[in-house]
Amino acid sequence: MQVIKALQRQEQIQLILSTHSPNLASKVRLENLIICNKGNAFPLGKEYTKLDEEDYVFLEKFLDTTKSNLFFAKGVILVEGWAEEILIPSLAKAIGIDLTAKGISVVNIGGIGFQHYANIFLRKNPPYMTIPVVIITDTDIRTYEKLTEKIEGKEVTSYVKKDNTVEITQKIAEIKAKSTCNLKYYPAPQWTLEYCFFQSPKLTSIFQLCAKSIHPQIFADENDFELELAKQLFNQGLKKTKIAYKVAHHLDEEMAKEPMLRTLKLHEAHSTDSAYYLIEAIRYVTSN
Repeated sequence: MQVIKALQRQEQIQLILSTHSPNLASKVRLENLIICNKGNAFPLGKEYTKLDEEDYVFLEKFLDTTKSNLFFAKGVILVEGWAEEILIPSLAKAIGIDLTAKGISVVNIGGIGFQHYANIFLRKNPPYMTIPVVIITDTDIRTYEKLTEKIEGKEVTSYVKKDNTVEITQKIAEIKAKSTCNLKYYPAPQWTLEYCFFQSPKLTSIFQLCAKSIHPQIFADENDFELELAKQLFNQGLKKTKIAYKVAHHLDEEMAKEPMLRTLKLHEAHSTDSAYYLIEAIRYVTSN
């Protein structure tokens, strides 16, 4: 690693180093990398990609060994956080797709700076990359309103369900409009991934079971599950990563059963299922 860093400081020498190591790739300056794919070489210098100066600075800082897997993948799934990173491989298995066997890299960007990463795969001129890249993101359009009023001198908070159909439809259209030939956005059709799981006919029972095991007092049987979920999403009290691990474990256990004994038929999910956007994203990225 130190040798590679030292060689990059040399100005009077040209070296070509080929590698399949994300560890090595993470130590090379982004603008010096060349991705080889399907008989074409794609330099990542400023004159070739849609990366701007801010993108290079950002990616040099955040492209670690794990994220550098995307340079060697046959397809890339960019996700917002740990919950998605944990769940996507298990969801893929539940519809009969092994992401590892397909050479797909799931990259957790730890936030919503998707475009920095997406621009790696966008070219200014042909030939264009054909590596399928999907971005899975929440719409973050709340299904509930949080209202606070004073009653007898005390502040009382209530959560009221609202009709967000128009707002969420507009947000989905806005997000999907960013898609290009090989880069596709898949926004959640509901508030967040967790809310989509709750609304999904195929996954709601598993999700509720797992959420109750992590938050037994919050999701007690006598409480309104949907309302309590909304409160936790508002107040950021939901232990999303722990719930995701539980859900993924349940999915993996289900798929370990003999086909005739499985009760989950996720591959049969209809496009109206609120978790279908994840299935659609997985199928697209593995279709190349």
